[in-house]
Amino acid sequence: MTSESEDFVVGDPPDGPPWPVDFLADLHAGLYPDDPELLGRVYADPEACRVLEALERVADDLRRLGRSALGEAE
Repeated sequence: MTSESEDFVVGDPPDGPPWPVDFLADLHAGLYPDDPELLGRVYADPEACRVLEALERVADDLRRLGRSALGEAE
């Protein structure tokens, strides 16, 4: 278990496709550096794109809910 002061470290990206959903979630969260080769391989996979799009929709929903809870306009 790591303390809050430690940086989260991810391992090497997996070989894919198929891409593990945990990896795609970490990629979406920005835990992997922007690597054009890796991103090209991920975005060439239609299933990975569907997962990343779903993650983005969830993130958008959470942002909207947060603004609503604070009384801000959407």
